Amino acid sequence: MTKSSPDAALALRPSSIRIRLLLASTVVQVVLLSLLLANSVRLMNNAVSASLDTTITQTASMLHAMATAYGEQGRLGALQDVLGELLADADEGLIYVRIHDTGERLLVSAGRPMLTHIPEPSEHRRRFLESLLASDVVHVRRPLLLPRNEVGVLQFGVSVSVLAAAREAIMQQGLAIALAEILLTFILLSTLGYLLTRNLHHLLEGSRAIANGYLEHRVKTRGNDELAVIAAHFNVMAANLQARIAELQRTAERLQASEERHALALRGANDGLWDWDIDADTIYYSARFCEILGVEPHSLSTVPEDFLDYVHPHEIDAYRQRLIDHLKGDSNQFMVELRVRQPDDNYRWVLMRGVASRSSDTHACRMAGSLGDIDLRKRAERQLVHDALHDGLTGLPNRAMFIEHANSALAQRRRGNLSQIAILAINLERFSLVNDSYGHAVGDELLRRIAAHIAALMRNGDICARVGGDQFAVLLNGVENSIDTLRMCEQLIALPEFAPADDGQRLHPRCRVGVAISDNEREDAESLLRDADNALHKARRSETAAIEFFQTEMHAAALRALRIEAELRKALTEGGLQVYYQPIVGLDDRRPVGFEALARWPHPTLGLLSPAEFIPLAETLDLIHDIGMVVLAATCAELREWAQRLPAGAPLRVSVNLSVRQLARPHLADELLAAIDRSGVARNAIRFEVTESVLARPDGPAIDNLHALRAAGFDILIDDFGTGYSTLSYLHTMPCNQVKLDGSFVRSITHDERLRAIVRHSIELAHDLGMTVVAECIEDEAQLEILRTMGCDFGQGYLFARPLDREATFTLLECLAGEPPR
Repeated sequence: MTKSSPDAALALRPSSIRIRLLLASTVVQVVLLSLLLANSVRLMNNAVSASLDTTITQTASMLHAMATAYGEQGRLGALQDVLGELLADADEGLIYVRIHDTGERLLVSAGRPMLTHIPEPSEHRRRFLESLLASDVVHVRRPLLLPRNEVGVLQFGVSVSVLAAAREAIMQQGLAIALAEILLTFILLSTLGYLLTRNLHHLLEGSRAIANGYLEHRVKTRGNDELAVIAAHFNVMAANLQARIAELQRTAERLQASEERHALALRGANDGLWDWDIDADTIYYSARFCEILGVEPHSLSTVPEDFLDYVHPHEIDAYRQRLIDHLKGDSNQFMVELRVRQPDDNYRWVLMRGVASRSSDTHACRMAGSLGDIDLRKRAERQLVHDALHDGLTGLPNRAMFIEHANSALAQRRRGNLSQIAILAINLERFSLVNDSYGHAVGDELLRRIAAHIAALMRNGDICARVGGDQFAVLLNGVENSIDTLRMCEQLIALPEFAPADDGQRLHPRCRVGVAISDNEREDAESLLRDADNALHKARRSETAAIEFFQTEMHAAALRALRIEAELRKALTEGGLQVYYQPIVGLDDRRPVGFEALARWPHPTLGLLSPAEFIPLAETLDLIHDIGMVVLAATCAELREWAQRLPAGAPLRVSVNLSVRQLARPHLADELLAAIDRSGVARNAIRFEVTESVLARPDGPAIDNLHALRAAGFDILIDDFGTGYSTLSYLHTMPCNQVKLDGSFVRSITHDERLRAIVRHSIELAHDLGMTVVAECIEDEAQLEILRTMGCDFGQGYLFARPLDREATFTLLECLAGEPPR
């Protein structure tokens, strides 16, 4: 199967001009010839119809005359004979005649003897074409006047076969002529279309070649018509285009070479480019720019403001200010060093530079510049600064940086921060022996281990430094007292073991510490460090103390506190604490109605310690809950024993104190209920005292615990009422039964009128709220009398009794049980 040529394919395309011209002309010819043929047929039909109508009219007149003439003579039979002879073999014209009277009696029958049934007359004017096609005979019926004025019917038939044949022949000839004319027109127009469109085809081929890049292609021209002129102009255009493109290619080659040189220079400078169209507010970033930011090339937003998302938050303001200064013309060049965020959320130092291009009115319309990676240089600078202020062996700050930090802390203290700072001087013992025995490499490793140990113990804000060969210094920022400092020192001197070789031998390094705490007399770091060194010298001379304070009295107090701390833990585990009971009496009869349980510690060497000495320490060490549970357990055990030994009616009700730290425990109420229920003591024998400070958090677990205890049937007392917090704002919501006036009110009540007014109104308020009042620290009769007149319910103090141990308390209960009530 052979392929058709491009010309043939082009000529046969439905969209070809040649095809469309042929189709259009053919359609026009068909329509025109169809109209002409239809009109000829119409005219021919009209002519045939008129001829037939004339024939029928003449025939009807003739037959009517004959029938009338013969009828008047009564010779209709003769008429039938005459007509029968005339129509015996007739095939054209008149072929039969029938005459009927009014009674449908056949009077005359001539022609077509086989025609027994008289057909219906034909409507030749309305159905002429159908008659011609359906039958060759036209049947005509006319009224006829018979003798005696009788009206009959005359019907005859006229053959039209000749007319039909003539009509068909004329139509066939007309159709053949029309087809011949269409064919000739098609051939003529095809030839004409080819001659007209051959140059157009060459133009099409030329345009396709130019579009495909064959710029040297030229169109062949034939003749001098308009298409030939267009083809010539096309060749000129193609030549000009070829020359222009060649020039553009040379320009592109030169531009590429220039860009390569520019790109090589940029790679040498290792900078990225940016170009900001200020008027359009769009910006372009080069691939190297994106690479420095760590993102994919051309992935950055073209909105200039979006670049700020990559800038470190601390440097956005400086970036904006310098950019604005340059756009306003206040600087010759925009230049700023800043940090940009990388995809891993780390930051890299870059140098951003640029220069604005200005219009004639000095308006900045465009700005371009570069972005350089200076991260290595900045790291080197930071490393130089670090090396200048840090020890190269351990990485800790050196003496200069330590002094700077200490002076900064002292300056902050002078600006109103009342927290103290402490400077520790630490010396490693027998370090020279390690160097002499194992070498300096081992000594350096030991120093690094000691430095890591000290640094691991630092709190936020503390600074440790190496200030000498085997000496370190520590700045403790914000110490409350010497106890905190001493505790830190105890951790520092617990140095880790060190194995200098692989032979399994281990060293146990030790150190000495000198401590100096800031005061108003020493206001510079050098003085504090010097005093710490002096204390260190004293510690080095001591055979037992590894820690020495520059202020000896603070040292003694700190040592005592540490001693009490260690022995308090031991007393809790071995049962060294005791419970004392102070009576609570009714002010009307001075008869005890209950007791308050108080923790006491009979120290084996220091004697009976005051709660003010060990209770705050227990709070700090978070031991207060353990002490509270010990007091509760001892109280419950003694109440159970007293209830068995004493008669009914003894005032066996004891108040147990709960601290703020205890009440902060979410499940304290459950713990207390479980301990009391295990002891078998009635719940109404125990009351709980809480300090007023719990009211500071009315929505915390403390209030929930108090509500739970109150719901379980325990009485709640507010201790130290009137001190520390605005109790009145919460008193009406507190689940309490009794308030205890603080001793500071009672001591001054005899000589302070205003204080007496406060106490009187406080008692009245408590009574109005349905609570009773206990006055603490009543020491003389005058205080008692004033409180009694104010309506105070109960009292507690040395006037009635001091806190009693368990035996003295039981003796008091026995006496009360034997006395009749007053």
